Amino acid sequence: MLVTGDAYVDHPAFGAAIIARHLESLGYSVGILAQPPWKDASEFKRLGRPRLFFGVTAGNLDSMVANYTPDRRHRETDSYSPGGRPGLRPDLATVVYAHRCREAFPGVPIVLGGIEASLRRLSHYDFVQQKVRGSVLADAKADVLVYGMGERAVGELARHYAEGRPPEALREMAGIAYLSSTPPEGACVLPSTEIAAKTTDGFFEFYRAFREASLDPSPPVQAQPHGKRWVVVNPPAVPLSPEELDALYRLPFLRAFPPSYGREGGIPALETVRTSVVTHRGCSGGCAFCALGAHQGRQVVSRSPEGIMEEVRGLAERADFKGTIQDLGGPTANMYGSRCGLAGAEGKPGCSRPSCLWPKICRHLEASGEPLRKLLGDVRRIPGVRHAFVASGLRHDLLILPGQRNLFRDLVAHHVSGRMKVAPEHISPGVLRRMRKPPLAAFEEFLRLFHEFRQDARKDIFLVPYLVTGHPGTAMEDALALGRFVIEKLGGGVEQAQQFTPTPMTDSTCMFVTGRDPADREAVEIPSGGEAKVQKAILDLKNPRNAEKAASHFRRVGRMDLLKGITTRNEGGGR
Repeated sequence: MLVTGDAYVDHPAFGAAIIARHLESLGYSVGILAQPPWKDASEFKRLGRPRLFFGVTAGNLDSMVANYTPDRRHRETDSYSPGGRPGLRPDLATVVYAHRCREAFPGVPIVLGGIEASLRRLSHYDFVQQKVRGSVLADAKADVLVYGMGERAVGELARHYAEGRPPEALREMAGIAYLSSTPPEGACVLPSTEIAAKTTDGFFEFYRAFREASLDPSPPVQAQPHGKRWVVVNPPAVPLSPEELDALYRLPFLRAFPPSYGREGGIPALETVRTSVVTHRGCSGGCAFCALGAHQGRQVVSRSPEGIMEEVRGLAERADFKGTIQDLGGPTANMYGSRCGLAGAEGKPGCSRPSCLWPKICRHLEASGEPLRKLLGDVRRIPGVRHAFVASGLRHDLLILPGQRNLFRDLVAHHVSGRMKVAPEHISPGVLRRMRKPPLAAFEEFLRLFHEFRQDARKDIFLVPYLVTGHPGTAMEDALALGRFVIEKLGGGVEQAQQFTPTPMTDSTCMFVTGRDPADREAVEIPSGGEAKVQKAILDLKNPRNAEKAASHFRRVGRMDLLKGITTRNEGGGR
């Protein structure tokens, strides 16, 4: 029985669907409770007592991120709910759902999974409650937590419960966490959750120890005291092979939602991915604010070209296919086919570097871009496919490499649906260093090539740069510099600017909580909540509310001259 905080959509981009189809392919019957009312346990009894276990996930997003803005205000919409209605999932949904499962059917094992459980498996900072919490496994009083991409571990757990093995038998299983009265022999013992929650120094030392253990190419078992119990985290599961990924995405997904949702306005999150195709998993970028490496892994595992082509042909044969593949990509589209020349067997990283791209691109990274370029060319020739777009994010520091420039040219000419997404995030050297992002020179070279290739292709396409304000290490001078850059180099408008949100299990969140960078222990300036809002407002001064917010701040500090320099340029228009 799967319980999910998202509406149910039978599509491989939705976690509950992919786990359900995987279990079904292994011969199990699967019931799904999507966004059940949680005030009492009645809805959790509706499908009867599960024979094996409850599988609980908050959904495709952490429930606190889904429910709250970076300012900790309730969101007005939820794209994973019918009609985009908010409020259909509880805060800390993993914990709430687990308690209701236990109330409904005592004695049935409860397995936690999904992004929320994965990134909250040990002590973590909750940005809404503004405090350090312990493991979600202990709070939920569940039996097992699956972290990372869970197909392999969930399949093993299903066999474990189906065969009636004792609880102790699962303690060697990779990719899971469990509660124990004692730590396993030889485990890496982390500072306790009480220490992590008590002081910023305690959290810093906990996170440093967790980070070091996780970056080990052969990670040890980790154990953290939670009161009288221990949360034990086994090493990660072996990633699925390219052949296993192909088989997974070959399962009979309907790529649709139940008709009842249609009467409520549909599921907005489906519309941008209905005809998307996943090409790979994992990301070796290692951005400080991103938890992809902690969840999907640092090694990129690419599907075979044949498997991807087979999926595209299947889409092209559907009666409802209108000729467009909305996205052919993954966590970072142009990492498809890349690999580490030092990588170990079974998908293990080749070294302990957090990033293959920062502070400079590793010489052992094989990232020519040719596998993706060839794949895109082959997809273009499939009968019935008029457009094959790449809507996933792209690493601009890879696209400017000599080996990827032909790919860059092809993307501009054939695979951008009017808007190309890249993520420079900022321009200031100090901020980029804390973010683990490439220097401004890389983005300026990308801009030069983008305009050159756009003119060559005679395409009227636009750039959508993702920017982050309020990140640890960002002073107001940095925000003003970014505002000037937006006006002078990006035409004065930014569609994708986000205020930094301290989500669990990232270096940036450690900086936010402790004021220190876990990579080098250096002190980091943390913008206050008010300053972070002003930094974001600076990027859109044409909005009267933002203009007044920024003006109020600079009047208060007696430096209206700084803001006037930007507003004057803004009124004059950008290049």
